[in-house]
Amino acid sequence: MHAYVDKVPPLLQKVQSVGIDLGVKCFATLSDGSKIVAPHSLKKALTKLSKEQWYNRNKRLGNRSEGIKASNNALKYYQRLAKRHARIANIRRDFLQKTTTDISRNYYQIRIEDINVAGMIANQKLADAISSLGFYEFRRMLVYKATFFGTQLELVDRWFPSSKTCSCCGNVQPMPLTERVYRCGKCGISIERDLNAAQNLENAPTVRVRAASAEFTPVDQKEPTPLPETASFPSN
Repeated sequence: MHAYVDKVPPLLQKVQSVGIDLGVKCFATLSDGSKIVAPHSLKKALTKLSKEQWYNRNKRLGNRSEGIKASNNALKYYQRLAKRHARIANIRRDFLQKTTTDISRNYYQIRIEDINVAGMIANQKLADAISSLGFYEFRRMLVYKATFFGTQLELVDRWFPSSKTCSCCGNVQPMPLTERVYRCGKCGISIERDLNAAQNLENAPTVRVRAASAEFTPVDQKEPTPLPETASFPSN
């Protein structure tokens, strides 16, 4: 009897390391200058969902304990709402599957911030965007895909000042969220905020870095092989 293991060997052409900075406006910025944006279909579906929820904010499904029966219109609305949520979940999962597969295939070492998703969601201004984009799911998928492809994935300490540090000279200075360009007060370099952070994550000192461990769900265990399609990154 032969035993087959669903595992592929590391790709020989993977010679580049990369740092990845996640964001709300641009889903991910890579230290090599590549950017990953959420698909237009996801943004469109989220916008439709938001509008429909607003227009129907006073509809109630009924209350059995109070003897209130839901109207036919309310039932149709909630059925429609469930379908929209399912569509959004499918679009997001497909996007994350393809993106994490592509990244894991193309880099031998990946570094991302060990972000505190729960803490970020506590910020009401960021909560909806972070939840809809699936930051935690992105990291979880990236962890097990990296293991699958033989890629080294490392988490950078969440307190590491990647946004405040100059990726050129190492100077650390305040960096308000409203500032989209990092202008170093020491060496004078000007660089896009997210790109600067991604480069700092890639080059973070080893004392601020730890290896990531995989977290599998029943779905992942049933479908361990990443999708063959890949997301396209714009060239520099």
